[in-house]
Amino acid sequence: MTGRANESKDEQETAVKDRLVEAGFTKVARRTINNMSEAPEIGTFCGESQFGTRKADIIARLYDGRIMPIEAKVSNSSTNSVKRLNNDAAVKARQWTQEFGTSNVVPSAVLGGVFKTNNLRSAQDNDHLTIFWAHNFDAMVQFID
Repeated sequence: MTGRANESKDEQETAVKDRLVEAGFTKVARRTINNMSEAPEIGTFCGESQFGTRKADIIARLYDGRIMPIEAKVSNSSTNSVKRLNNDAAVKARQWTQEFGTSNVVPSAVLGGVFKTNNLRSAQDNDHLTIFWAHNFDAMVQFID
């Protein structure tokens, strides 16, 4: 990843964490999560952590008890969006739902930049990835509430 892309991703992760805090969540220590009991407590989140066999940028425990691993993805071209979304975030979503079950996990991605519509649809429909846009964090907060 280029320096600029890394910087954008880091800024996006920070923005997600800030919005979670504003929504009443508390940040806790990073951790390895191999099963539900190792996840953050309800109303808390942690930064980049091992979630099953894959890392997640942020892991939040929703008020209903489900775990929401959040991937921050920034793409500067529709071609690049395939790598960021479908070959990374969507693959993780499939893995996490397989390991933890669809009733326990809400795989999600906060996206910024340029993404192909068909790639977005595929990630949502085939991989059950919940998508939020970085320019509209209110939608993420409404979903969490």
